[in-house]
Amino acid sequence: MGGEQRSGCIACMGVTTEQIEELDFSSASEEDRRGLYEVVAAWVVEDSPGKKRPSYEACIARWELHDDLGFEPPRFVVAREAGKIIGYGEVRISEAEANAHLATANVVVLPAHRRRGIGTALLHAMLSLVNGRTVIEAWSVFGDSPGEQFAAARGFRVVSTMTRQRLALSDPPEVGELPAGYELVTWKGAAPEEFVEAYVEALNGIRDAPRGETTLDLTRNTVESIRREEADAVPVRWIVLLLHEGQAAGVTVVELDPAVSTVAEQLHTVVLPAHRGRGFGRLIKAYMLHNLKGVETIYTRTSSENEHMLRVNHSLGYEDTFIYMGVQAKTADLQA
Repeated sequence: MGGEQRSGCIACMGVTTEQIEELDFSSASEEDRRGLYEVVAAWVVEDSPGKKRPSYEACIARWELHDDLGFEPPRFVVAREAGKIIGYGEVRISEAEANAHLATANVVVLPAHRRRGIGTALLHAMLSLVNGRTVIEAWSVFGDSPGEQFAAARGFRVVSTMTRQRLALSDPPEVGELPAGYELVTWKGAAPEEFVEAYVEALNGIRDAPRGETTLDLTRNTVESIRREEADAVPVRWIVLLLHEGQAAGVTVVELDPAVSTVAEQLHTVVLPAHRGRGFGRLIKAYMLHNLKGVETIYTRTSSENEHMLRVNHSLGYEDTFIYMGVQAKTADLQA
């Protein structure tokens, strides 16, 4: 969260509560979309270690689509001064039963407008958008930042710590040999009908990966949810599926940046329990790197508790760039 360092009375500081309002992003004007972008870009440059100002196109694409965990496009409340957006709160919810208790959220205020209670007003206003969710989690909180102070002061607690990593892709590493009985299947875009069930099973194997105390459930995938995602114009994805005698054994997924064709995000990598301890995680990731034609830079995020996957990534050439946190609060506590 990119909030302010202390709360205050908005009306007393010359910003009336009438200037906090909901914004429908799908019908928002170009001026308002640019306003949202300027707020998030300022936050990224100031508070996010090692990150450059994002592109406008990348931000718009992120706000228009379901995220990589299946949460719906965000709903917004915005703070205005003289008609200009100076801060916003965004909320994402999922219709998946496993995450029906949870909303993910973020609050960002332009640096020049902090310490006036705007972040607090946005936080309270956006509670009307959570649609009955009992828990709120925010996943863009950086240590020693105004956002960390804002979250802690409002009762959020740290539930997970993530390591952000970057790979400059030049010569992909050697893949190695597959043992007898194993095979790799690859595709780009929609899953072939003959492999979609194995793909779902492999994705849902992430249930026992280290993730701290978050209540976010990553095992929401079904054939139907995968097909909905594919029909929802998600960015281009590459998949490498590891099979053992025709059954799911592991998977890795990479998604192309919708705004920058040379940048991609390494998403889920899973090896099912019966096939662990044989180096398959590194093998399928290395194999994936040979498929990413035109990609020059890959980013990924891994739980800081997941020492094994961090080592795998380092062995492939990934470098740590920064650490960020996930924080959580009960909705009822924030309404008090």
